[in-house]
Formats: sequence, structure tokens, C-alpha cells
Amino acid sequence: MNKFLNLSKEIINITAPFRLISENRELLRQLVKRNIYSRYRGTAGGMAWSVIQPLLMLAVYTFIFSVVFKARWGTLPSGGLDGSYSFAVIMFCGMTVFSVFSESIAAAPMLIVNNPNYVKKVIFPIEILPIAQVVSSTIINFMSMMILFIGAVFLLKSLYWTMLLLPIIFIPFLLFTIGLSFFVASLGVYFRDLAHVTGIIVQILFLMTPIFYSMQMVPEKFQLILKLNPLTWIVEETRAVFLFKQLPNWDAVIVIVVMSFVTFQLGYVWLNKTKKGFADVL
Repeated sequence: MNKFLNLSKEIINITAPFRLISENRELLRQLVKRNIYSRYRGTAGGMAWSVIQPLLMLAVYTFIFSVVFKARWGTLPSGGLDGSYSFAVIMFCGMTVFSVFSESIAAAPMLIVNNPNYVKKVIFPIEILPIAQVVSSTIINFMSMMILFIGAVFLLKSLYWTMLLLPIIFIPFLLFTIGLSFFVASLGVYFRDLAHVTGIIVQILFLMTPIFYSMQMVPEKFQLILKLNPLTWIVEETRAVFLFKQLPNWDAVIVIVVMSFVTFQLGYVWLNKTKKGFADVL
């Protein structure tokens, strides 16, 4: 009974993870800096690769899908993207969002395993590691968002105010990703095979998220399966406000916000509870 009451108090204490971030913001900054530096350490291009890589990929996607295959994205909203190059930009938007998720989740199983010294430090907040990983992935993929922005402006031939609504979708998306990272990082300590399982799941989610295709192309009887994937809603709403000049589906936004907040809170409580056994395993 006491354990249940203590767990209930932790779940109700919704400010705890936000206080953790606030109290350890300097540590978070240092970890993010380390993650980004280690990714480009020893390379001649350094951070320039965060611009070069997405720029080259967008160029390749544009050539392959718009010039070679002459692909079209089904029926586009009036006043939104149009023209032969719209498919590549729409697809690139979905890939940019998914990259933040996939990089974070793929790294999560080994986050704590690869940092056993932090586990043995009583004062070190181990929960900050998954947060730092998600923030790092977001910053690295920020240049992709900027290239996407330039491509959208080029095709739309103007800015549109709905672009300002992107944080309404993206911030809950980051909370959702952090929450899942909490779970995966914790389970990765006890189940080392999880890194391989996670890689397979991420690949399945990539194909089950409307990135290379629109929902209109999916037979109606199978659309429900895709809608059970939270990333489907996030990618679709990101495109709506950023590329299609549309207001978000507010019902979908509410679902995204609630789902993300609950995942974030439960993931934090789970990691906070299970971390007591990390030292014995590591």
C-alpha cells in the first residue's frame, strides 16, 4: 500500500522532471555540447556536415523523385505546395521529423550502459542523459529544418503565419521522444539485446509512417493501423502547418499533447524507480 502511495505521489508530482532540467541546465548544456562535439570530432568539415548532409540529401531526393520518377503527392491543399518539386520537400519534412526520433531512440539503449561511471556517482542525475541525447539530435537536425524552411519558402513563394504554429506540435513531440528514451535507456541496462530490437522497431516505424507516401494512397481499411502510430499524427500535422498553409487539426493536437505529456511523466517515473538497480547490473 505504501509503495502504491509513493508511486502515486511521484506520478502526480508533474513538475519533478522540469525541475530536474532547470536545476541541471548547465550540466545539460555540457552534455549536449559533448554529444555534438563527439559526433564531428576528427572530421575536417566539423559542424558544416550538419548543413552539407541534409542539403545533399534534399538535392538527391529532388532529382530522383521529382525528375526521374516525376512523383506527385496525391491531392495537395489549395494554396499550399505545388509544382514538380513539391514531393521532395514534403518527403524531406517527414524525414527531418523522423530523424530526431530515430537518432534519439536508437542511441537510448546504450546511453546508461556506455556511461557506468555516472551511475556510481550518487549526485549525478542519470535522467539527464536521455534528455541530452534528444536535445543533441534536435540541434543537429535543426539545419535540416532550416533547409526545409528555405525549400518551403521557395515553393510557396511567400511566408505563411501557420508556420509559427510549429512549436505547438514540435515541443510535445520532443517530450514524447524523451519519455520513450527514458523507458528504452532504463530497459537497455537490463536487456542488452534491446539495442538490436530497437533498430528493427525504428525501421518498421519508418515504413509505417507516411513519409514517402501520403495517407490518401493507403487503402481506407489500413489507415487505422497507420493512425495507431503516434508519429503519423506528428508528421501529418507538421506538414499541415509548415507546408500546406493549414491550421492544425486541434483534436489531433490535443491527443498529441496529452499522449506526449503522459509518456514523458511515466518515462521519468520509470527511470527514477529502476535506476536503483543499475549499479548492480553494471
